[in-house]
Amino acid sequence: MKRIILFFLIFSTYIFSITLSPLTQTLDSKKKKHLIFTVYNPTKEPVAVDFKVVQLLDTDNNKEKREETNKVDYYPSQFVLGATESKKVRVRYMGSSLPDVEEVYRVIAKELDIDVSDKKDEESGSEVKAKIKMRFTYAGLLFVHKANATENLKLDSFEVSPSREITIHLTNSGTASVVPNALHYNYIVTVNGKEYKLLEEDLKGAEFRRVLAGKTNTFYLKNIVNLPSGKIESIKIEKIE
Repeated sequence: MKRIILFFLIFSTYIFSITLSPLTQTLDSKKKKHLIFTVYNPTKEPVAVDFKVVQLLDTDNNKEKREETNKVDYYPSQFVLGATESKKVRVRYMGSSLPDVEEVYRVIAKELDIDVSDKKDEESGSEVKAKIKMRFTYAGLLFVHKANATENLKLDSFEVSPSREITIHLTNSGTASVVPNALHYNYIVTVNGKEYKLLEEDLKGAEFRRVLAGKTNTFYLKNIVNLPSGKIESIKIEKIE
């Protein structure tokens, strides 16, 4: 036990961490020329940071497809944060007008694997080179759309496995993205001619990810426990207003 405690005391001394705030921002008016994200180093050690913005193209099967973009400019892109220091990064959308269909960008602040400390060993006076390091990445989201953008989510189809796991396919034909979780949608299942609303515990583990505008995503409902036995005849979704 003493060895475990000692390990964590030593290990925690060298864990670096940064934070990104806010984690989500929306640009829906060309009157606003830019947005500000803040990267903060809460530790007592300096840290090098790489900041970048990439466009999010798809999120199907819980996998993000990203690509580099020249539609968004940001500065600075690399910098060193001293102990408990923060840096404001200016992010600007370069399009001449806001897009008709929402564009979603992943905002990434990543610690670089560079030792920027100037500590010296107390006995030898030489610089300390070897450290236990964990590098952290914080990822936020930037939404760019017109003020009247809205989602339009529909359930295309579903399949039921022998173990009653349900696979659903959701298509968003709207102009804004949406996370189709229990906070935003009710899932109504018909069994033996009677409708049942899936509870939060039924949807637990579904890993609902954001459905981008114009995209179709597949989700797996693996923990349904509140339905009676019988054939699952239909499923529908209802937006919570």
